[in-house]
Amino acid sequence: MVAFAMARRKAPARSGDYARLVQRFDTEPDFAQVVRKVAQGFDLTVLEVHPMTGLVLGTTPETDFAVSVSDLVPQTPDRPLYLLAQLTIAAMVFPRPEDLDDDEHVGRISVKQVDEEVRVLASAIERRLAQSDGDVDPPSDQPGLEGLWRAYLRRNATGKTQTDRAPRASTRALVKKAFAHLESHGFLRKVSDEDAGTYVTNVKYRLQIRDQAARDMLEELAALGVAALPTDGAPDHDQPSPDDPPSPTEDTPVTDLFS
Repeated sequence: MVAFAMARRKAPARSGDYARLVQRFDTEPDFAQVVRKVAQGFDLTVLEVHPMTGLVLGTTPETDFAVSVSDLVPQTPDRPLYLLAQLTIAAMVFPRPEDLDDDEHVGRISVKQVDEEVRVLASAIERRLAQSDGDVDPPSDQPGLEGLWRAYLRRNATGKTQTDRAPRASTRALVKKAFAHLESHGFLRKVSDEDAGTYVTNVKYRLQIRDQAARDMLEELAALGVAALPTDGAPDHDQPSPDDPPSPTEDTPVTDLFS
């Protein structure tokens, strides 16, 4: 059953053997315990068993199956923007808390929509700071760092500009990379090439966001200096401060949403 769960694009609906194992997990406590112990042996956790998606596994920091941001995004300055794209995708496809508990909810979103949404928010932050005469310069002791909003707006949406001295990934390319990774692991399904790629969510993505990924993504952003977690350990759902720049030197492990 763990092997089925770790294989891409496997689902109980496509495999009678997998469907029978899901039924055994629900009806045989001893079998369910064995599955959990096997998963634990790989430093994985059982998040849920769902009739549509089967066994949903989560990673731990010790597992060999984890993936780091640096593995996915080789260019250091691109990594915080990639994580921002992942957060935006999740927020847009599940706009209400109740969507995370609705088996019938299917989010539909495109690469263009995500890129435009981040640009709208970043521009709003820029205008607010300008109106308040806020200090928008990088810290004097870290002149190479920029606020995440500023870094995003400085990137061209679709390609290199004439003023760029070195090639940098466009924001749309980073968003597309985020979508491609989610699709390759069965979280999203591409339905058309409209708006640079349009996708719909699968149940597996909803379960990951609901059960683990929302917390883990906040921790990843906190490690990058983009967001802050409250001292009591509960996730902080406030927006990150635009004055908090990302640290581009972290080799942060990526949790199972990205693995």
